[in-house]
Amino acid sequence: MKNFFTICFLLFKNYSLLRIYQIIESKKQILNGLSLEFGASENITKNFSNFAQGSNKFEYSNLANFGNKKIIPLNLKKKLKMKSNKYNNILIFNVLEHIDDHSVSLKEIKRIMKTNGTLVGSTPFLYQVHGAPKDYFRFTKDFFSEKLKENGFKKIKVKCMGCGPFVACFSIIYSYIKYLPLINHIILLICYSLDSTLQLFIKTKLNEIYPIGIFFIAKK
Repeated sequence: MKNFFTICFLLFKNYSLLRIYQIIESKKQILNGLSLEFGASENITKNFSNFAQGSNKFEYSNLANFGNKKIIPLNLKKKLKMKSNKYNNILIFNVLEHIDDHSVSLKEIKRIMKTNGTLVGSTPFLYQVHGAPKDYFRFTKDFFSEKLKENGFKKIKVKCMGCGPFVACFSIIYSYIKYLPLINHIILLICYSLDSTLQLFIKTKLNEIYPIGIFFIAKK
């Protein structure tokens, strides 16, 4: 039940449980230098770059730029029209599941990163289908461990976010109960308690079996 009070506070802001876990992990990152965030929102204040620590300058990208000159239109299915070794850090949250062909994406991300640059990202797992405009994949911890290594990344760390099956169920139904303040907090507390009790009888970490999402960090 670590971070429970932080989670409850962010629930009041109507963040999904997946996004809350991603925000918590983002706040742990110390990023310096020039960074690029893929999948950036038109509203810059909603991007994950706002939660990272350190002395950094961010640029933003999306498949479409929404008519916003601050957002660079980039398609990760194709070779990027961008010079190599440009960025110290790359953030890519909730993007890769919307790409149907990853034969180019990870290679291009690595190419535009500087040596020893940091890649930070996350994707959903036990989470609703969400088109942007389409939703193709759910990736496991093993996928990122192996694919990042295949593409030449090092110091790879992959983490399953969540607590267990009951919290995963809460995450799935949250879009229907988020309009019930305090009640959804009580339901979440019950779910955390049930998962914590269940964990006492199971050796495998339950969040490894029922992750809400996957978080990863790697170096070039």
